[in-house]
Amino acid sequence: MGLHNPNPDLTTEIASVQSDTDDIQLDTATLIVDVAEVEQLAYESEKHVHNRERWFGKKGSQTATDWADLASLTPFRAKSGNGIFGADADDEALVLGTDDTPAITDMVKYDAHRILVTATSNANDWVLRLIYGSGTMADAETAGQYSDVMIQEARKGSPVEVIMPRGTCGTTKLWIRAKNGTDNATVDFFIGTHEYVR
Repeated sequence: MGLHNPNPDLTTEIASVQSDTDDIQLDTATLIVDVAEVEQLAYESEKHVHNRERWFGKKGSQTATDWADLASLTPFRAKSGNGIFGADADDEALVLGTDDTPAITDMVKYDAHRILVTATSNANDWVLRLIYGSGTMADAETAGQYSDVMIQEARKGSPVEVIMPRGTCGTTKLWIRAKNGTDNATVDFFIGTHEYVR
């Protein structure tokens, strides 16, 4: 004699409970992935804040791949156009070449962290454009691989934080272009970087 289900809705309820259980298992798996992702982001943020910083100045004699020296007392210089980013030959500052990173042994990634303006040729406001890439400056800028930062002459002598994605040590180069209301205005600066193990 077979079992008879006196409640025809019981099968539906069992299926509903099973579906809820499957959803909970799926949600738990998703939650574990989400928590791992948040943990990784927190780790990366912690490494960014609690890290070593290196400051670069201009190398005395720049080559095709070596543009900076650690703790050099010679600032980089960028020149402006008339209300536009400087577009003449050598208006941009060659900041970090492929031989300039890593500055810390065993590091594989870096980003520019702060900029210290030491002199400007006038007291007008400035826009500094940090351009990063592995090819040419023009190609990187066309591809949108840049960050802009506003600088006031009044901030001269106080480091200003800058933002850029992490670049690859030995591969990602860094240039800086300047915009000011005066043609051929100059801005002198040093750059501070963070480096990372991955």
